[in-house]
Amino acid sequence: MPAGFTADSWQDLNAQVTSLYQKKEYKAAIPVADKALSAAELQYGGGSAEAALSLNNLGMLYKKEKDYPKAEDFYQRALTISEKLVGPDSPDLTVTLNNLAHLYAAEGEYGKSFTLCDRAVSILEKKYGPNDPNVATALKRYAKLERKAGKTADAEKLEARAQAILGSRAS
Repeated sequence: MPAGFTADSWQDLNAQVTSLYQKKEYKAAIPVADKALSAAELQYGGGSAEAALSLNNLGMLYKKEKDYPKAEDFYQRALTISEKLVGPDSPDLTVTLNNLAHLYAAEGEYGKSFTLCDRAVSILEKKYGPNDPNVATALKRYAKLERKAGKTADAEKLEARAQAILGSRAS
């Protein structure tokens, strides 16, 4: 076992990370998340879903700490692993795509952000159809980024489409 590494299971460490994140204790969560990544790599392998989740968690924590280069690196690594595991068109990718899109938006990189949002919506439409609530949720997230970028008219179109999807399901 590596120095400084305890026998904590990945599940236990991941639960600790989640608890600290929910308490907004991001700085305290980072070393635990690092241990969770090490545990995932040791227990499941570096190309596992558990490693990808741990990398995504580290991305979220570093984004909260406004260390955007580190956050981007972790998100990109998580996305690469996930694409290898589930393929480039799996709905399972949309969480990491969304996280990375929000990171780029926080950095003012709206072009990159919108490209990732387009990809997430496209994946969900292919999997579930254009009128699925998952698509509506992705459209709402996309609209928030459009608003942040000052593209109010585009945001309103996305919001209207999301509302039409959700409204059509209520009847």
